[in-house]
Amino acid sequence: MCVCVCVCDKVPAAIAQCQQAGIVVRLVTGDALSTAKFVAYKCGILHTAAEADDDDDADELALEGPQFNKLIRAQPGQPVCLSPPFIY
Repeated sequence: MCVCVCVCDKVPAAIAQCQQAGIVVRLVTGDALSTAKFVAYKCGILHTAAEADDDDDADELALEGPQFNKLIRAQPGQPVCLSPPFIY
């Protein structure tokens, strides 16, 4: 069985435009992190295949929902902390 991940043609350019404007684009998944990293690579969020294959999450550009939730909250269950700024 094979799963094909398709990214619309306009997505990489839109992400590049956001990055050039100083916006940190992140991909948050409720699925497998390896899939999210592959999609992030295809979209231009991660810039090399090595980043997509790496198990290190230091850049936190592709992450799972619970990990993202920890980044935006001071304490679990507390209001969202928007520093650094996050856009949903």
